[in-house]
Amino acid sequence: MVYLSYLPVDKSQFYQPIYNAAVNGEEYTTPEDTSQPQKGWWKKELDRRRGRNRPRTTMSLEQFMNDMNQR
Repeated sequence: MVYLSYLPVDKSQFYQPIYNAAVNGEEYTTPEDTSQPQKGWWKKELDRRRGRNRPRTTMSLEQFMNDMNQR
């Protein structure tokens, strides 16, 4: 934190986008980060690792209980 407090704002790669937006009278918005994985990516990865090829479907609790009672 000490290093950031003495950082020159106009020459800093950290503060420069925010500073430029303030100087231009604009509101700074963060750029969209495309490196973030899609929502629910881990379910697809687990299915792939375990060899599951059928798509996941949602079922109600009643359907689940009926399926369990039939077995």
